[in-house]
Amino acid sequence: MDELHRVGTVDPSIADRFSLVIGGPFYRALARTGLVEPEPNLRIRIPVFVLLTWVPLLALSLAKGTAIGSRTNITLLRDFSVYGRFLLGLPLLIIAEVVIDPWIQRVVSIFKTSGIVRKEDLPAYYAALAKTKRLRDSGLAEFIIGVLAAFPVFLVFESEWRSDGITAWHGSTSAGLSPAGWWFTFISSPIIRFIIFRWLWRYALWTALLYKIAKLKLQMIPTHPDHLGSLGFVPFAQKSFGILFMAVSCFAAGQYANSITYFGMPLAATKGPMVAYVVLSVLLVLGPLFTLSPKLAETRRNGLARYSQLARDLTGAFDSKWAKGNPAPESMLGNADPSSIIDYVSTCHVIRDMQVIPINRQLVIQVAVMAAAPLLLVWIFWTPVEQIIAGLFKMVL
Repeated sequence: MDELHRVGTVDPSIADRFSLVIGGPFYRALARTGLVEPEPNLRIRIPVFVLLTWVPLLALSLAKGTAIGSRTNITLLRDFSVYGRFLLGLPLLIIAEVVIDPWIQRVVSIFKTSGIVRKEDLPAYYAALAKTKRLRDSGLAEFIIGVLAAFPVFLVFESEWRSDGITAWHGSTSAGLSPAGWWFTFISSPIIRFIIFRWLWRYALWTALLYKIAKLKLQMIPTHPDHLGSLGFVPFAQKSFGILFMAVSCFAAGQYANSITYFGMPLAATKGPMVAYVVLSVLLVLGPLFTLSPKLAETRRNGLARYSQLARDLTGAFDSKWAKGNPAPESMLGNADPSSIIDYVSTCHVIRDMQVIPINRQLVIQVAVMAAAPLLLVWIFWTPVEQIIAGLFKMVL
C-alpha cells in the first residue's frame, strides 16, 4: 500500500518537464559557470571545452617544439587522432544534447497526452519518470563515472604510448610523457571519457524507461496508419542517439588515419573493424526498440482477431443483400455498401501489415550513415585518386 501511495503522489507535471540531459552534479556545475544558460549555450560551451582539452596541448607542444617541425615524427598538428577527439568528436558529444533531448521530451509528453498510457496507469508512468530522474541526478553515479574517467588508461593500454621507433608529441613509455602528454593523460582524455560515460549512463536510463513503459497496458490502435499501433514517434526519437556513435566514430577515424600514415597499416585492414563498428552501432541504437515488440505483437494479434470476426459479419451481410438477394444491378450504383466494404478491407490490410519489429530499412540506413560517415572520410582521403576515378568509371560504364 505504501508503494502504491508513493506512485499516486508523484507530480504529474514531471512528464511536461522531463529531460534526459538537464540535471545531475555536473550539469549544476556547468549552470553555475553559465555554460548551460540560456540553454544549452553551445556557442560558449564548445569553445570552453576545446580550450580545456586541445589548446593546452597546442601551447605545451609549441613550447617544446613538438607541435610542428621535425623534432618528432608525429607532431601535434599532424596527429589525426587529436583532431578526431577534440575538434570533431567532443563538439558532437556536446551538440548531441540539443539533438537527443528535445526528441526524448516529445516522446515522454506524447505518451501522457495521447491516451496511449491509460489514465489508471498514469501514476505508474509518472513514478517511472521520477525514478529515472532520481538516477539521472544521482551524485553517486556521476562520482563513479568520474573515477572511471580519471583512471590513467595508458597504464593498461601501453600500446597507445609505445613508440615502435616513431617519436610523438606526447612522449612514449620509454622516454616518458611530455608536458603535453601529461595534460592529455590527466586532463584532456578524462574530460572526454567522462562525457562519454555520462552519455552511456543516460542512454541506459532511457532504455530502462522504455522497457518500463512497454510493460504498461498501453492503449494502442492496430489500425493506425504508422503501422506501429500509434507508436511511430518512438523510433524517430531513438535514431537521434546515432549522433553519439558518430562522435565515437570520429575518434576511431583519427586513430586509423594515424595507423595508416605513420605505422604502415594497409587501408584494406580497416575495412573489417569499420564494418563491425557500424553494425554494432546500429544494433546498440535501435536495439532498445525491441522492448516494444511484445506489445506490438499483442496489438496486432488482438486487432486481427477482432476485425476478422467483424469482417465475417459485415461481408456476410453484404453477400446476403447483394449476391443472394438478387437485387437489380442498377440499384448498387451510388450505393454506399460497396465503398464501405472496400474501406473495411483496407483497414484490415493496415492491421495485417502492422510491424511487430519497430525497425525499418530507413532507420537502419540513417543510423549506419551517421556511424560510418567519419570512417568513410578515411577511405576517401587515403585511397589513391586513380583508384577513385577507376571506381567511378566502373559505376558509370
